[in-house]
Amino acid sequence: MMKRYPLLMKSVPYNTNILHPLNPWIPLWWSAAFPGYGHAVMNNLLIGYILVIFEFIINNLAKVNQAIYYSMIGDIQSAKDVIDLRFFYLYIGVYIFTMFDSYRRAVDLNNNYVLSYRKTKTTDTASMSTFSVNTLNKVSPSVSLFWEMLMPGLGSLYLNQVFNFFFSLVTWVITITFSRFYVGLFYSLTGDFAKAIEVVNPQWFLFIPSIYGGFLYHCYWEAVKSNKHYKLSQAKLLVSDYQNSFETPFHSERKGEDMYIVASYEHSASVEIALTELEQNGVKKSDILALPLQVRNKKTRLFDNAHYSDGVSFVDLATILGSIFMLLGGIYGFVLKLGPVLWALIGLVVGGVLGFLIKLIAVKKMPTIDLFGRIKATEVFLMVKCSEGNDELIKDILLKNKALGVNNYNESTPQINL
Repeated sequence: MMKRYPLLMKSVPYNTNILHPLNPWIPLWWSAAFPGYGHAVMNNLLIGYILVIFEFIINNLAKVNQAIYYSMIGDIQSAKDVIDLRFFYLYIGVYIFTMFDSYRRAVDLNNNYVLSYRKTKTTDTASMSTFSVNTLNKVSPSVSLFWEMLMPGLGSLYLNQVFNFFFSLVTWVITITFSRFYVGLFYSLTGDFAKAIEVVNPQWFLFIPSIYGGFLYHCYWEAVKSNKHYKLSQAKLLVSDYQNSFETPFHSERKGEDMYIVASYEHSASVEIALTELEQNGVKKSDILALPLQVRNKKTRLFDNAHYSDGVSFVDLATILGSIFMLLGGIYGFVLKLGPVLWALIGLVVGGVLGFLIKLIAVKKMPTIDLFGRIKATEVFLMVKCSEGNDELIKDILLKNKALGVNNYNESTPQINL
């Protein structure tokens, strides 16, 4: 009899919404062609519909397509004249984000597709409906904050909070439209401060500091809470599935009364200092397991595909720098020869390539590094047998001597410590 896999076999009314492998570059390409299509390809229909509507409305208000037409035929002055600055820079941020987000979601869905085949039960980290396929994964609070700074709402969409995204988007569009904030920003960056003061509407402009700051704080805090939720969900899974039947290397007739302290370290003098201090406090060598680990040093595959993802994204930094350079190109293109559209595209390419090369060099030099270089490699695994009476002393010794992480394990009472 065939096993039923919840994520694969769950039926949804009016929609064959099942997990399936997908090359992440396909939705990225469709998002570049038309924002929203990449999400629709992955059955994230609600997000896709919102982005498609955004594309139709904001593109027409900003006259982006018309400016592209004039740029392509060499009429740069007409391209400059036709663009509405109130909406042009708003459009740039969302356009770049759709490519980044569609690629990221495709990688997450592929990972959950693999897990759905390997597991007959699932945790509360994935949900499917007629309009969306959402997964709970670790996110970067810094990345979410960047997208929220670029345009309020994008950080919420990065966190799968669709209704927060919609509310923030509508609120921000209304505010910047009536305040003419982007118009004032353009004149300020090009040095015409008198014109910037003239065009900005103070009645609406003074809403911006409070709502913008509120959006940023809320987005960052939600990213932190999402990571806590993810860690707790995975920790519960590890405790329930991988601790109950494991036989420790220390066999004792009084099973259940012994405590095991587990710690991870980098290779350093701190490891030997910690071990000798443990011995000074009465821990026998026979009760200590020290295992040097083979750290990943193989060449990383550069590109994710439908069947492989190593967790290192070359798209995140490329899209962040691409959006920054594209925005700068769109601003200073008004005073440069080729015009705002072509300079925005040049900025996109230059920033994207620069971000990709920086990440490529970082990953090749340091395979365990993250986007901001803050991850340290676990190189040594320690396991110490002790009684429940002195477990806190041993944990204090390990933490004092620069352990990357410490936890305790009791065969009769497994627990979660985050």
